[in-house]
Order: sequence, then structure tokens, then C-alpha cells
Amino acid sequence: MEIPKITISGANEHTDIKGLIALIRKYYHSSGIEIELGIQVSPNKASYNSDRYQWLMELHKQAFYTNHTPIRVSLHVNPGWVEQICAGIFPLELINLIGFYDNGGGLDVERIQLNFLIGREQAPDMDKLYWVINSFNSRRFILTYNEANRDFIRKYYQRYGNCFDLLVDESHGEGKTPEKWEPVIFPDVFQSYSGGLSPDNIETALDSIFAVNEPDARIGVDAEGKLKGDDGHLSLEKADAFVKKIQQWSNRNSDCN
Repeated sequence: MEIPKITISGANEHTDIKGLIALIRKYYHSSGIEIELGIQVSPNKASYNSDRYQWLMELHKQAFYTNHTPIRVSLHVNPGWVEQICAGIFPLELINLIGFYDNGGGLDVERIQLNFLIGREQAPDMDKLYWVINSFNSRRFILTYNEANRDFIRKYYQRYGNCFDLLVDESHGEGKTPEKWEPVIFPDVFQSYSGGLSPDNIETALDSIFAVNEPDARIGVDAEGKLKGDDGHLSLEKADAFVKKIQQWSNRNSDCN
């Protein structure tokens, strides 16, 4: 089993930019491993002149001009904006952020995660959602798979096929480890796993995920809640330990890949 993408979620205006860039540079040339930052965005958190928006601009500036380091990003779009995007309406802030792409350094927004939850929000119109995804075909959109969204996503896949990535998170973003991990749901869709992952349990979780999948599966992992420090914000030390444990697991199981 290969793990080509590790998503570290929760970096924000409380995260030291120099330390974050140093962490990404540390693993930038690691064989087969890509660190992606999952950045939470919403009208309350990332509007123009907000602390988060200004922090993102500074992160891009320092990574591009000073360190020449690509910062791969998935924008995790939350309520307030996710309904608009699913309907084909993009706030100007998001249009600007999505414009950071493949610059050879700085922010590189490759993926957009749509954190809708059917029941909390209305189910998106499938045709409009497909139009949105197809309009940005150089980016990948991530749909979150859980009990609330399961039927919608299965029907969406049956209608449109592989036009999205998938994040399996049965805890609805609450950071709870599932009793049982789902195998890859669609054979041609890149699937990531989330739910209470930490440096302490990631190797055990990967053993369980490996056990329910084919040996040649390619999967991603996404961690946030248990990478926070005592101050309630992302700990770069825990993020480093998390990536290191995944490297160790991959090296130990390389004969099985």
C-alpha cells in the first residue's frame, strides 16, 4: 500500500510561518511523500483582511520569494461558502486563493474540499456540482464521505464517474477514530482517510487500513485534531512526528507494496 499524500490540517494564523516552511522543506525531497496543508476557509475565518487571509498571503510571500518552496494546499471550504460553491457561486476571496497554482513556489492550491453535510445543508444539485468541478478541471475537488453523504456520493459517482477525490471521515470532522475502516470505495477514485489520527495511533490505523484493502492500494491520510498542542492550535512538533511515523510504516511495509 502506498501513501503518496499526507494532509496536515489546521495550519492557520496561529502557525509560525518559518517553522511551517521548514517542516515542508524537510520532507520535500522524501521519496514518494507529499505534504499537503488543509486550510479551513469560511466567510468568518478567511474573508478579505481577516487574520487568516493575511496569513495566507504572507505564507505565500515567504515560501515563494525567500525559500522557493511549493506549499501544496487543499482549501477545506466550510458552511457559509460551501453552499455557494456547490451552486456555482465563488466568493472573490476563494477565486483569489484558487489563483495560486503551479507557480514553482509559494501557495499551490491543488485541491478544494467541499465540507457539506446533507441534513445540515441541503443536498447539492448534482448537475451544478458537476459543472463546478468540470469548470476547474486542473484542480481536484474532494467530497467528504460519511453516513449523511454516502447515498448522494454513490449516486453522483454512478452518474459522472471519477471526477473527484474522496475523504472518508465518519466522524463528520469530530476527530473520532472509527471502529472499522472502510476499504477503498470506488476503485478509480483517490481516497484519503481521516478520524482521530495522531502520531501515537497512525501506524496501528495504517495496519487496519492495509488489512481491508488490496496490497497495491494508493491512499492518503488527513489529520487535524490530535495534532494540536496545549494551546489548541497545530503543533509543528506533532505534525513532524506524524509524518515521520508514516515514513517508518511505509519503509517497514515496502515489501508488501
